Amino acid sequence: MQEEKLVEFEKLKLAYITVKSFLEKEAGENVESLKTKIAEDLSFYGDDNYYMLTKFVEKFELDHTDFNYDEHFHSEGEIANSEIALYNLLILSIWLPLKTIELLTLNNVKINKPSFYKPSRKVTDMTFKDLLTWYIEGKYTDSEIKYVIKNGI
Repeated sequence: MQEEKLVEFEKLKLAYITVKSFLEKEAGENVESLKTKIAEDLSFYGDDNYYMLTKFVEKFELDHTDFNYDEHFHSEGEIANSEIALYNLLILSIWLPLKTIELLTLNNVKINKPSFYKPSRKVTDMTFKDLLTWYIEGKYTDSEIKYVIKNGI
């Protein structure tokens, strides 16, 4: 169930701008929405997302005791080692000619191509919204929180 919390507009605006600016600076790409994913959309994989999250936590002095990295991301060793690179190179040598045939026939001929390596362990990734919630709360939480603007009087 989604928890609702009251927050002042200025605090929410500052948090949004701060976290968005941080992510865009680190990624070198625009953060398009709250659903923007750290690994999938911003290409933070392996050590890249680890170092980015470490920098995020340290810069904004956030509590990370409840955060489980392995639940959200693959480690560098799971996605990039010499065996995986060799496997993907071999697959590429088969995949590329097959894809070329498809393109030359204007995709009228569909050929089953081999798949590149993907880690077997499922992860959930994180979104801009997750980081924003972490920033506002000051600590990591798995809870789904909906922020409601306080009416100022």
